[in-house]
Amino acid sequence: MSAPSDTACMVDLATFPVPDYSDTEHETWTRLYARQRELLPGRACDEYLAGLARLELSETRLPRLVDISRRIEQYTGWRLTRVAGLVENDDFFTLLAGRCFPSTDFIRKPDELDYTPAPDMFHDLIGHAPLLTHSRFAAFFERFGHAGKAAFASGHPAIAWLPRIYWFTVEFGLIRAVEGLRIYGSGIVSSPGEVLHSLSDAVTRHDFDLDAIAARDYDIWHMQNDLFVIDSFDQLEDDFAAWCREARLG
Repeated sequence: MSAPSDTACMVDLATFPVPDYSDTEHETWTRLYARQRELLPGRACDEYLAGLARLELSETRLPRLVDISRRIEQYTGWRLTRVAGLVENDDFFTLLAGRCFPSTDFIRKPDELDYTPAPDMFHDLIGHAPLLTHSRFAAFFERFGHAGKAAFASGHPAIAWLPRIYWFTVEFGLIRAVEGLRIYGSGIVSSPGEVLHSLSDAVTRHDFDLDAIAARDYDIWHMQNDLFVIDSFDQLEDDFAAWCREARLG
């Protein structure tokens, strides 16, 4: 994979001002973090938990994006950039192709502890950042960015397929481990409700099939009752690479 260009990340975190977080915002982080730290062992996959440990997040203080970005970069060359909210698809894919993940630097309100409609830094840093330190997941994610860039440049039908693949892998993916079923999707690991729901009998779990995923719609407003399970991150990367070749996305 090629190295990220100097313009791959939109914001230079080393020079961008860090918000002056309030005591209430630090307390919100503390409550969210404590809850997930209790729920995730034995439910999240080992690769995720190892990545979370690498980030060295404070349990009681909101972190600086620049510090987390530097820790991630030590392992995979990926970095973070600061964004104000959701990023347009073509820009998002360009960032991923340059090994740069867009993160917010604000925390949800205290009355949104269980769910926030827009991603905040708890979702970005607890959900996404840990696996950015894992080489095989990071390689898949970079390839995903290149596939998205190619799709938007050519008007490829994958413009509709790739968000579904993202949803059922990056956000709501499950993985088989020696010990049993485990979570790796960021939308699950950052949500206490989804953590418990995803491993319950209420969910129908499907073997990993990218063609099936690309054809499946999803609903962001309800608990996810259908999830796909990978056997390993090697499978995720290798199957996606083969799918891209078949779809002529590089």
